[in-house]
Amino acid sequence: MYVDTLDNRAIGLLAVVAGLTVANVYYVQPLIVQIGESLGLTGWLTGALPALSQLGLAIGLTFLLPLGDVIPPRRLLLFVIPAQGAALVLFCVSGSAPVVALASLLIGLFGITPYILPPYVSIHVSPKKVGLATGVLTRGVIIGILLARAISGEVGTRFGWRAVYGVAAIALLPVLFLTIELIRPEPASIKRDKVHYFEVIASLPKLFRNSPELRLAAFCQALSFGSFNVFWLGISLYLQGPAFHWTPRAVGLVAILGAIPALAAPIFGRLIDRQSPILARRVGLSAMTGAWLIVWLFQGTLPAMAVGLVLLDLGVTIADLSNRTILYGLDAQVRTRLNAVYQVAMFLGGAVMSLLVGGAWIIGDWPGICLLGSMPVLLALFGSSASHQWATPN
Repeated sequence: MYVDTLDNRAIGLLAVVAGLTVANVYYVQPLIVQIGESLGLTGWLTGALPALSQLGLAIGLTFLLPLGDVIPPRRLLLFVIPAQGAALVLFCVSGSAPVVALASLLIGLFGITPYILPPYVSIHVSPKKVGLATGVLTRGVIIGILLARAISGEVGTRFGWRAVYGVAAIALLPVLFLTIELIRPEPASIKRDKVHYFEVIASLPKLFRNSPELRLAAFCQALSFGSFNVFWLGISLYLQGPAFHWTPRAVGLVAILGAIPALAAPIFGRLIDRQSPILARRVGLSAMTGAWLIVWLFQGTLPAMAVGLVLLDLGVTIADLSNRTILYGLDAQVRTRLNAVYQVAMFLGGAVMSLLVGGAWIIGDWPGICLLGSMPVLLALFGSSASHQWATPN
């Protein structure tokens, strides 16, 4: 059952909220050298700052996001948004290694707003619009990540890294006002399960065991997102290597091509609403497989590599939208917990595959990257095609 209270304007504004809050986790990436030199950090800690934010996000997804099923999303959002703002201020005024490390962790920990919103929106729109609404939110998240890297690099170069975090903290004020305006208090007629926090966390493995749809979605997304990470890390090594000698700034501009599928995400979502999300997932994984074939066969040819890049981003976007459309069609009472398991699996898959990139590059250069990146997609495509084998809960 759903409560149809969100129109297209409200969904678009919530996409802005998602984009601005997810950006806070990624501002650090272009600034790590500047921050390290400013605070006298060791090379290891400088490189670890983005990882600390990602670690904090993984902890938040595991231990905070599931609360969205037992307390009103509005209450949870009105806690994590100001908390992330406080973490941004702490980062801005940091003067030592322990403080900046703690601030990085907290920015990620309280950066779960983009993952609270989709389950909430899926309940407050018509079931026929779930894919479209998910696509709009996905567009906001992807554009937020892309713009975070571009804006922080430019602002950091002109005004210093502290200015980036000061502005980011101030930007959460309108985000908070939008949240208060758009996420209404729940009516008394909506009853939530009265369960203890630790019971909520303990229910996550049970949900995974008992939901074949969740297992398959998490499996496919972990592998496809892992493949996606392999490409973006590998292409950075390739373009800055002997073949092209590109600068990091030039490589960063390549990411703009990734915005093309993001802009089209609502269109894909609408098509998924009309067609089968299971079929759409297979189409997305097939597109990723084709992308790896293109960038392997035409390595060194930049136009062909660009086509492969866009096709890969297109495929991973369609697969993600399809997976989430399937999950949001399941039990509304546990929808946020389903999303938590799904997101944790995605980040774990990305982390594991990222660790293998360096070895693949050393051993096999760009063909080694292509082999590493294509293997998880082929495995996901096989798993999705043989999904009847997942139909029996363990």
